[in-house]
Amino acid sequence: MQSKTIKDGFFVRCDIGDEVVSTLAKFAADNNISSGTVVGIGALKKITLGYYDLVGGEYHKREFDGDHELLNLSGNFAKLGSETILHCHAVISDKQCSVFGGHLFSAIVAVTGEFYIRSGETVISRGRDEQTGLNLIKI
Repeated sequence: MQSKTIKDGFFVRCDIGDEVVSTLAKFAADNNISSGTVVGIGALKKITLGYYDLVGGEYHKREFDGDHELLNLSGNFAKLGSETILHCHAVISDKQCSVFGGHLFSAIVAVTGEFYIRSGETVISRGRDEQTGLNLIKI
C-alpha cells in the first residue's frame, strides 16, 4: 500500500495481494481518521459481498472467485468503541461485464486498488441499533 497526502485528504493505492477493507481501515486508524469517506476503483479477486436481511437479522454472503473489475467502492469511516471501522459497499463486474453489488466484507487486490479518502472534521461513532441489530452511525 502506498499513500499520498493531498489538499483535501489522501490518495491510497493498494497493491497486489492487499486485503482492501482491513488495509483501508488500518490506514484510517494510523492517520487518526475518526470519520470520513472513501471512494475507489480497481481490480479485485476473492471477493465477499453481502446483503442484510432485515427480517432474518443476518447477512447473506456470496463469494466471487477470479478477477473482477471494481467499478465503484463507496463507504465511510467511524469509530466502534476504540476501533476505526470501514463500512463500504462495492459494485464489481466479471468477464462478461455482468454486475454484482453489495456490502463489501473482504476482497484481495488482483491488479490495483485506487482510493480517495476524505477525512471528516469530527469523531463519528457507531453503536448497536436494537431495531435492526446493526451498528449504525450515532447522530
